[in-house]
Amino acid sequence: MDRNRASGFAIVVLAILMFPFTLQMMQEHDDAVREHERECDAEYRLLVLDTSEPSDPVLCDELEGVKSRMVRHFLGSLLLFVVSAIGGLAMVLPSGDSDPKQPPPSREFR
Repeated sequence: MDRNRASGFAIVVLAILMFPFTLQMMQEHDDAVREHERECDAEYRLLVLDTSEPSDPVLCDELEGVKSRMVRHFLGSLLLFVVSAIGGLAMVLPSGDSDPKQPPPSREFR
């Protein structure tokens, strides 16, 4: 096994290990969105929680910051997962140069 293929397998294994982490980041982002909605969205508070109390603007700003931080973490982990999976597969799979079904470049079809 050549060095590129071994590196490719290692990167694919890394991508497989990153998948649960990416799912966890997605869940944490969803939880942050739900908490922001529960504490700051007036319609949600009125229809679901049946309360018309005004929300705390300081808490809403803090929850907005948490929500945006969680989306950055999720998108970063998703990007790393996708790039490592594609890059690892590109290193593991054979390249198109050695395909015996390809005609020689000097031959013309009629």
